[in-house]
Amino acid sequence: MTDPREEIFAELIVKTKEGDLGIIEECGEIETKIYHCDDVLKEEQENIFRDSAFIVGHETMLKQSGDHMAFDHLGQPIILTRAKDGKIRAFLNACRHRGVRLVDGHEVKRRPSMVCPYHNWAYGMDGKLIAVPLEESFPNLDKSCRSLKSLPCEVRHGFIWVNPNPEGELDLDSYLGEISQDLEAFGIENEVFFKQSLKQKKTNWKLIIDAFLDGYHVKRLHKNTVGPFFIDCAAVTKGCGVHIRSVVGRNELAEAFELEREKWDYRHHCTFAYLIFPNTILIFHPDYSSILSVYPVAPDETLVSHICLTPNEPKDEAELAHYERAFNIIENGVFEAEDFFVCEQAQKGMLTGANDTFLVGGHEAGLQVFHDILKQQLKA
Repeated sequence: MTDPREEIFAELIVKTKEGDLGIIEECGEIETKIYHCDDVLKEEQENIFRDSAFIVGHETMLKQSGDHMAFDHLGQPIILTRAKDGKIRAFLNACRHRGVRLVDGHEVKRRPSMVCPYHNWAYGMDGKLIAVPLEESFPNLDKSCRSLKSLPCEVRHGFIWVNPNPEGELDLDSYLGEISQDLEAFGIENEVFFKQSLKQKKTNWKLIIDAFLDGYHVKRLHKNTVGPFFIDCAAVTKGCGVHIRSVVGRNELAEAFELEREKWDYRHHCTFAYLIFPNTILIFHPDYSSILSVYPVAPDETLVSHICLTPNEPKDEAELAHYERAFNIIENGVFEAEDFFVCEQAQKGMLTGANDTFLVGGHEAGLQVFHDILKQQLKA
């Protein structure tokens, strides 16, 4: 099977050698109203975020039987669990007696069962109702009919995928298409959860997606952090179904010019990033990976989740310190202080009415790809 990363990386090499960077004919404009209009967000929530496949975490976040956590970012209160059979499941976070929330907080908990705080109905990690206090007072109760309401859930490539619609489907073969080959090639299912941050930013969710599809800003906005590691505007972006595959050339890219394809290193010579539509950016750094997911809260507010994965559990204090430093640099130095900062500033700038449209230049072609896909999906 051909590695789908080869073609786009080969194109990056050719374009970098020839100085043919940027797709000038694809420059255009994007209406600013899509970033602050209530009706636009309502349409996005109804047509995109209510019934689709979403990455909600990595399977190593739930390591053992009894591990479970609440997940509230998709407009539905959800519980993720790992049961005795090792399977990860997703349920609506609502007791089947009086609808009370079973699990609070987004940290992982480990218990043999989930107990409703109201009347102490208890559920196993497989969602089955296992205990009802004073059960004789419910003479017609069939506990097998009162299991937690399940959601479509599957582990694929190490990621936990959930559809928040209980009546929806989860056809990952069709949904991911060729991108599955990329994720398999990167071996991300063998990586392990290291750390997560959750924060709310005063910006539209699409502005954050835009920031990670734009190679134009890397040497400028990130000039004091990661910018010096990359070649200016050496990037290629391609749509792949509803998803986007992009690659940015690192300073080491020249080493690959004369190498045979089997010696190309897709973490050393470049950085691959993927938009898993609609809301997750996967970034494959040299020795760790980032899962950046954005969830709209309001037209000008977004919940951002950043999960860091490492190749293995830190073997010693030195390795732990290395990954702590790496996470701090990318999370606080790059994402927080630079990317999220300018997104929030852009959101403020829109309120002035200075721009009815944003200009999209030839080095920002990834933005146009994303917004074209978004339009198509909203019409579907």
